Amino acid sequence: MLNHIRKKKMKTFKEYSLERKLDKYVSDEIKKRKLARHPVNATDDYKMKKGKPAFKFPSPTGEMMIHVWLRPMAKPASKDTKAFNYQLEDK
Repeated sequence: MLNHIRKKKMKTFKEYSLERKLDKYVSDEIKKRKLARHPVNATDDYKMKKGKPAFKFPSPTGEMMIHVWLRPMAKPASKDTKAFNYQLEDK
């Protein structure tokens, strides 16, 4: 059971800050496109990345594309709540 758990190295404050900014940027884009009123970050859910992404858009610098996957949340959450996962790729 422990074989499938990935070891993660500690992130520096700068890496953590950049990751939070990207999460906010993706969340704002989802709200702007009116795909979800309450987007929830689910970057630890790797199973979401199967198939085609829901949409793609350029990163703030314009050098990379951000691919975004969406899925509805389980029943206790409202219908306006969706989980998202994203991945950066070169153009």
